[in-house]
Amino acid sequence: MSHEADIMAAFNRFRDALMAQDTRTLDELLAVDYRSYNLRGHLEERDLVLDAYRPGGVSLEEWDLTDLQLEAFPEVGILTGQGRIAGSSQGHPWSHELRFCDVWVLREGSWQILLSQATPMDGPEE
Repeated sequence: MSHEADIMAAFNRFRDALMAQDTRTLDELLAVDYRSYNLRGHLEERDLVLDAYRPGGVSLEEWDLTDLQLEAFPEVGILTGQGRIAGSSQGHPWSHELRFCDVWVLREGSWQILLSQATPMDGPEE
């Protein structure tokens, strides 16, 4: 399997784990030094993300991504795209149109997410 296929397989596992609130798989896929910048530009550490997606926490119900582009190197992959995600948190529904960039690293034979950045989209591109 190529690096591109391996990274996309890991990305699909990540999506499935988020949708299923599967923190065991998320724990495998998030690097120990993982961090992300959310739609408000706030830093979120690994433990915060794992806590948020525990059963009873954030429920992700829609994941519709387009324009996925992947650049793969021997030990790093950069995945970008845009789309719509929606779900609920503590009974309150939410949805976001966004662009994202995920940096994946190959560690001990497995691809893990090291860094995520999400940027809100105000409306259709012109």
